[in-house]
Amino acid sequence: MKAVYILSLITIMCWGCTRDFENLNADPTQFTEAAPEASILAAVKNMNARMADYNTTKYWDLGHLLCQQANRYDVTDAGMWQTFYQGVLGNLNQVLVNYSSDTLYNNRVQVARILQAYAYSILAGNYGAVPLYQANNPEYLSTIMFENEDTVYSYVLTTLKDAAAKIKLNGDKLKYDAVYNGSLQNWIKFANTMRLKIAIRTQKNMGATARQHIADVMANEANTINSEAETAKMSFENVNGNENPYFIKYIKSNQYFPYAPGATGQAPKLSEFLFTVFRSYKDPRLSVYYDTVPTANRFILTDTLTSTADDSLRVVTYPIPYLGQPKAGTKLAGWTALAGLPDMVGTSNINSYSNANPIIYQVGRPLIMLSYAETLFLKAEAAQMGLGGSQSAEQYYYAGIDANFASWNISTTLRDEYKAREGIKWNTTGIGFNNYLSLTNANISADPYVKIWVQRWLNYFPDGGFDCWCLERRTRVFRLPPHTNPGGNSSYSANPTYSDVPGRMSYPISVVNLNPVGYQSALKELGVNRTDDYDIYQELHFAKPYTVPDWNNEPASYDYRFIQKWYGNNIQDLAAAAQRDGFRYVITQTYHP
Repeated sequence: MKAVYILSLITIMCWGCTRDFENLNADPTQFTEAAPEASILAAVKNMNARMADYNTTKYWDLGHLLCQQANRYDVTDAGMWQTFYQGVLGNLNQVLVNYSSDTLYNNRVQVARILQAYAYSILAGNYGAVPLYQANNPEYLSTIMFENEDTVYSYVLTTLKDAAAKIKLNGDKLKYDAVYNGSLQNWIKFANTMRLKIAIRTQKNMGATARQHIADVMANEANTINSEAETAKMSFENVNGNENPYFIKYIKSNQYFPYAPGATGQAPKLSEFLFTVFRSYKDPRLSVYYDTVPTANRFILTDTLTSTADDSLRVVTYPIPYLGQPKAGTKLAGWTALAGLPDMVGTSNINSYSNANPIIYQVGRPLIMLSYAETLFLKAEAAQMGLGGSQSAEQYYYAGIDANFASWNISTTLRDEYKAREGIKWNTTGIGFNNYLSLTNANISADPYVKIWVQRWLNYFPDGGFDCWCLERRTRVFRLPPHTNPGGNSSYSANPTYSDVPGRMSYPISVVNLNPVGYQSALKELGVNRTDDYDIYQELHFAKPYTVPDWNNEPASYDYRFIQKWYGNNIQDLAAAAQRDGFRYVITQTYHP
């Protein structure tokens, strides 16, 4: 494996497939022919490194998986455009240009096409309209026109189907492969499962075309991801420059608390809304996805408990091991009911909020691209739509939960207790807690689609922040609380004091300056009448129509029930937990009847 990554480093150092990165397209005088495996590996690594970086700077916040202090719903471009058009598509284009006509390289060319389609699905999901047919084409060096979102998705779906069909299992193989270790069958399964995923995402805008692709994939499930061993993931190792991207940022850089000695920065924190969902359904993944807060930093909860010995009530204080950081720590002027009241959660010490489990920062941990559990949830939705499948939507749904729990080594006992809870169990309604400002809640309806979407969201921790954002925009499965300290180009929104979940990323300024004609074509394809694309609420075609609430006029009030009764309803439960876990509690008052 080390040899693989040494070669990848050499390739990535030469990632300049273009003379002018900002212009997207290749200069033939600078074209260097590389082995197809080297170009494919460089593309995979560049893609996953950028997606991991965007998790830490954008997607975790957008998907409400984690909170990062400095990010704040920033949807300005921070290198994705450049990375994808040169470091990903540029490398893949080398394979297509140099080897498409040589049958000895057929399978490697098809893998490159699969990855190309995957990359375009990410670009379309971020920006909407993007350059497709004129990108990385040396005939277009100064003006590159944009295709609309539907055209890109049509290309993606068609390419995934065609490339998978053209792979010959007895043909040429990838000599080194950081995703599937050379398994051509697994690349076929990845392509078909990705086609199912993109078709499900684009039902609104692609209509009958999307439904046909869904039915086509579901008619041949053997050619989809069918086990944890077939999960698509980028491998990493403990070799300089080839470590897990989160390890590089949070551990190796020696900047972020508490994962590096003497670090001064802040590690990402558990999102308050996700925390509310976990608490509402006693989800055991809370203690697996996130780390307990050190005892000295824990939030001290004031609670009122009963007693099994008599009818007395006791007011007690005790520390709780987990807490989520809210996105609405800054209070809006219209929330007058909060005036003069202490905000116990939003103003807590930053260190009282839970960090992600250190396991996600392990040096050799792979980055998940498309998991077995996600595949099952996709199939559940397809089956619920009546578009095929060997099992019912309910069976796929439960199998998806099983696969997610198994991937985190959570016991079957805890898993089955969770699946039996109201709101998680099929055909049941779950009444969740309010978020701590009473702006929204964690209710889960009996609607089968809602159940599937909730579990897809929970399955995306930690690598699927982009997919969380896509799922939220497509379904609006939860009414997420606003961000009241937004950053980036949120200042272009109608209400700069707060932000709802943005609808798209904005194009980099280089597109505006260096490709003005193409930029105007992008605005046309987006369907906007403005002179720029700086509207964070611009909806992409696949998104569910949504009206941003006037959050300033929502009736906010503090509600701490989501953290109360942490260890149970009575003083005896608290005493037993204190003895077991080694913490202290204080009885401040006792009331007798």
